Amino acid sequence: MSEPLSDAEKVQSTLHEIRLAKLAANQDSTPTPSPQSPAPDASSVAESPSSAPAQPVPQQLSSEPVKTDSTPSPNPFAQLGLRPESAQPVQQQAPAPQRAQITITPLKREAERSSSRPRSRQGRPGETLEEWEDRTLGAIFRVTVKEDHTKDSQGNRLYYLEGLKSDLEDGSDGAPPRLAVASLDSAILEAASNAPGRKVLDYLLSCWKRVTRLGRTLRSSSTDAVKQNIVKEAKRLCMSYCIFAVTDPDMFGIESSDVNPLAEHLLVDPEADHGVCFEFLSEAVSRLPEDEGARDALVEAMIQCSRQLSKISMDGDFRPYMMALRNFVQHQPLTDALTKHEYFLPQDIAPQDIETNSFLGPFFRLSPLQSEVAKSYFMGTQSQPEGVIRNAQKSLRMALSTHQDELTDIVNCIVKSSKEPRLRLLDWFALAVNSNHKRRAIQVDWKSVSTDGFMINITTILDRLCEPFMDATFAKVDRIEVDYLRRSPRVNIKDETKINADQKTSDEFYAHALEGTNNFISEVFFLTVAAHHYGTEAANSQLSTKERQVKNLEKEIVKMEADRHKFVQNPAQLQMFDRAVKKYKDQVEQSRYEIRATQGVLLDEVTQARSMQLMRYVIVWLLRIASGKNLPKETLELPLPEKQPEVFRNLPEYFMDDIVDNFKFITRHMPWIITSTQCEELVMICITFLRNSEYIKNPYLKSGLVTILFHGVWPIPNRAKGVLGDLLNASPFAYKHLLHALMKFYIEAESTGTHTQFFDKFNIRYEIFQVIRCIWTNTVYRDNLATEARVNTEFFVRFVNLLLNDVTFVLDESFSAFKTIHDLTAELAAAPADMDQTVKQEKEEALAGAKSKAKGYMQLTNETVSMLKLFTEALADSFTKAEIVQRLADMLDYNLDALAGPKQKELKVENKEEYGWRPQEMLSDIMDVYLNLREKTAFHLAVARDGRSYRDANFTNAGNIMRRFALKSPEELRQWEALARIIAKTKEEDDKAEEDLGEIPDEFLDPLMFTLMEDPVILPKSKVTVDRSTIRSHLLSDPTDPFNRVPMTIEDVMEDTEMKAKIDAFKAERSAKKEQIVAEKMEDVVTAQPGGDPMDTS
Repeated sequence: MSEPLSDAEKVQSTLHEIRLAKLAANQDSTPTPSPQSPAPDASSVAESPSSAPAQPVPQQLSSEPVKTDSTPSPNPFAQLGLRPESAQPVQQQAPAPQRAQITITPLKREAERSSSRPRSRQGRPGETLEEWEDRTLGAIFRVTVKEDHTKDSQGNRLYYLEGLKSDLEDGSDGAPPRLAVASLDSAILEAASNAPGRKVLDYLLSCWKRVTRLGRTLRSSSTDAVKQNIVKEAKRLCMSYCIFAVTDPDMFGIESSDVNPLAEHLLVDPEADHGVCFEFLSEAVSRLPEDEGARDALVEAMIQCSRQLSKISMDGDFRPYMMALRNFVQHQPLTDALTKHEYFLPQDIAPQDIETNSFLGPFFRLSPLQSEVAKSYFMGTQSQPEGVIRNAQKSLRMALSTHQDELTDIVNCIVKSSKEPRLRLLDWFALAVNSNHKRRAIQVDWKSVSTDGFMINITTILDRLCEPFMDATFAKVDRIEVDYLRRSPRVNIKDETKINADQKTSDEFYAHALEGTNNFISEVFFLTVAAHHYGTEAANSQLSTKERQVKNLEKEIVKMEADRHKFVQNPAQLQMFDRAVKKYKDQVEQSRYEIRATQGVLLDEVTQARSMQLMRYVIVWLLRIASGKNLPKETLELPLPEKQPEVFRNLPEYFMDDIVDNFKFITRHMPWIITSTQCEELVMICITFLRNSEYIKNPYLKSGLVTILFHGVWPIPNRAKGVLGDLLNASPFAYKHLLHALMKFYIEAESTGTHTQFFDKFNIRYEIFQVIRCIWTNTVYRDNLATEARVNTEFFVRFVNLLLNDVTFVLDESFSAFKTIHDLTAELAAAPADMDQTVKQEKEEALAGAKSKAKGYMQLTNETVSMLKLFTEALADSFTKAEIVQRLADMLDYNLDALAGPKQKELKVENKEEYGWRPQEMLSDIMDVYLNLREKTAFHLAVARDGRSYRDANFTNAGNIMRRFALKSPEELRQWEALARIIAKTKEEDDKAEEDLGEIPDEFLDPLMFTLMEDPVILPKSKVTVDRSTIRSHLLSDPTDPFNRVPMTIEDVMEDTEMKAKIDAFKAERSAKKEQIVAEKMEDVVTAQPGGDPMDTS
């Protein structure tokens, strides 16, 4: 026995015979209904129940997608699983004769709903089942086989099926023709072939909505069971013909087209008569196993929607497309088929084309960062108050957040559908991320990469995918696989810089691939971290670049406008000039729109809070790898293991870069959103990798950790010590390691290995000073610092030496700038009227340069001297060590002479506050350093031995200045005067001792300092003998032999015992000679006093 035919097979079997019948009757393949038989109503029609029909209005046809005024809302229905009903035999019918089409007036949807719904679920009194079937099918499909029956009971026009009536009369025994399920195939085909405007699918979808609504009203009773079967069969056939209208339009006499007719209906409100609702898609899905064409038609319709969306910006009507996709992906078979399509994951696609030529690209491309959208938000705000701009940015964020919520729903549906679509979705995310590595290049060609808006949406949605496993207790942090990158990862890191490994080491490490598969959590985690690097952080970098470009363009415009007078006499050139200026101004204006839009997006507190939650997980995960500890259950201990884990060394550098950039941005622009728990992990990673700086190769990453701490202690409203200050002053972990970590990087910053290292170190050290200032009031830190100075002497001495270098340099640069300002100002004020303009311009430019220099250095000068003051107060012994004290004394004497000596007038400038220059306060700070060391004999001697700058009169002048401006208390002035007397006396005694030594042989003099060596040592390579304190001081700044530049350490020197013996012998000889001279003088005095008692020479 043969298998029953499917709907498609049955209809196809009759289609050929129908076409032959039409040709035999010489009828057109596109029949036109007669005026007496109006075409079936395919629009949202609802005529009044009264007998008066509505006036016909021509129906406008358009190739554009159907738009509705209603806003799509989430579909509340769960996915339905419906099995197709058994097929009914299809009767072969001759085609209907030609009839003229008429147009009908579309009225409001609600009116049609009320008119198309049956008023009673029961049949009319005395109505037979056949009569009910005829009336019901006619109402559903708006057709009739009775020529005089032009309207149904609700007043809706009916289409007269002349062909079907003829067939029914031929096969009947005189019974009146009626509509029945047995003849419904022919009825639908005839009616649809004559649909108004040839819009077959419009007609069939409206029929589908009516039969669906009717099916919900029938009761489940024995009486209604037959009626339910009739309605079910009508529903099944309606769906079949809807599919045929898409897959085989020739059946209805319509030529095939490249445009999928279903696409425009996917964009209509699902509740509208022409819209594709959830139940329609569910019924279609139930047909997929027996009809592959339906699957392809639905998928191609959705892809056509995607292609249309690629030409629409966020200013356009994009919401119907979002609604269509949200409804579509709720059906697992459709999602599976869609993700298998080649357009979902195209091969060999350029980065800039992903957002327009892949299926999901246009949906993720929508963003207020698109140029035309940014302009619409901020046009005309140039002269508006800041509040207006903030409101525009708030509105922008709300629109983007709503769109991202919809994207999240779509992605979650794909993820939850089944394994295969989920993996293909990850493949698409990986394609977007891996293709955009060039977004972080030094020079970016923005036409060859994806846009900021697209990549920020990618990053945000991936952030949201991470939320389920990012709990506050880190319960799933161990699910993030350490070996992910060695196990066929989706993320491509081959060309990425690694945290602490060169390319060769990295290649060797990843060449040993591991077996197994990666779990979903690891896939999403690594994709999200990479997306942050190429998405949000790249957009942040681009924002800074645009801001610089705007400033440069504005300067260029000012220069150009200053030259406008040169073209006034030539109208043609003036016109070209004005066009060029306008072009620059338009470019600046557009850049301002984009800058404000980008700021609005990046300053979204909810998005940044979600981003920080991810970074918190990244921090803990990195610290687990680096320390080998099961954090957060175990306690982190420093220093980290000397042998760095290979996995950590070979991780992409952007794992640290993302943390640094993300928290630098947040601590600078919106620190109040950081929670207390996030502060703990943030402080922990900053201290850990500053304390163990050898774990990270890139100096900019380490300086970024300092910047995070710096911004974290910056005062904000209601927090005088910033968001991190209170934690730093209460954390045992910070107590133990923070100061050492800061001092270590202070030393390391001396040489970063970059071409800007000289200037970078001052910026880094300025930020370090601010962090130290925040914690300095805590005695625990000062006690720990004193312990550090005693236990780790070499380390601390090196730190102090670099601090002195900085103080010396910045003071000298600042003072030289003020001297230049003073001199040039005086010259220009006294310049004759006929001074050469070129000379005058050169002097003015030099003056401007000196002022800029003074401003740049003065802030750093104030902070550096302030730090010196704090450290000498707490650690006087460390600053009076032999290798330090003389340099310190020379520096202090030089600056005391500049501020209180004869040349102090050279530092007087106008508008001192403009530069932050307060000479009296600077002098007071310098005097405080003297007073902090006033009890140290080594310091007294070092000051006294400064033959270049020490003058006793400077001490007196400094005291008088402090007294005049009341900057020192009487007690401090008494201490100052006492110190001056001690140093003067020390100077006198030291001079006398040097005089007693007489002329010192050159071999006993230090070759660098030209002073008598006290502890001579031999350098290992050059074999030169120097004093130990001299070479120790040199090595603090330069770890090489000063005579041949060969690297060396203080441990390499050898004691020169022979030279030491010679110097001791020389000193003993001169001492004995001095004593002999004194004895001879005494003897002469006694001889000159005859008869007197001998003088007491004891």
